[in-house]
Amino acid sequence: MDYSEIMAENGRKGGIAKAKKYKPLIREVVRLFVTRPRMTQQEISQKVGVSQAFVSEHTKNPYTKLQRYERFIKDIVGDLTDEEIDKILLKAKLEEKFLAHQDDVKTVKDHKRSKI
Repeated sequence: MDYSEIMAENGRKGGIAKAKKYKPLIREVVRLFVTRPRMTQQEISQKVGVSQAFVSEHTKNPYTKLQRYERFIKDIVGDLTDEEIDKILLKAKLEEKFLAHQDDVKTVKDHKRSKI
């Protein structure tokens, strides 16, 4: 039995006893943070009834943030039509070719300068 368990048996509100009190609030904060990526920390804190610092503390884990970003991307991509996605892909290919051409031009210029 560790110190927190002993203190909880004596009726102290700390460690395990205190953690049980906040567990549902933490779950609700993380659930809203991941499932509603457009909500701000302030909006989440008002909805759950906790401080913005509480939300920040329990959502700073990189895995939690990654889940939120993935959900956000799915929300955005879900709203695009096939035509819009094709335009994005076309622009990406054109940008890639432009950058490759720009690198080729730079290489040629650097080569000419090095001979002088």
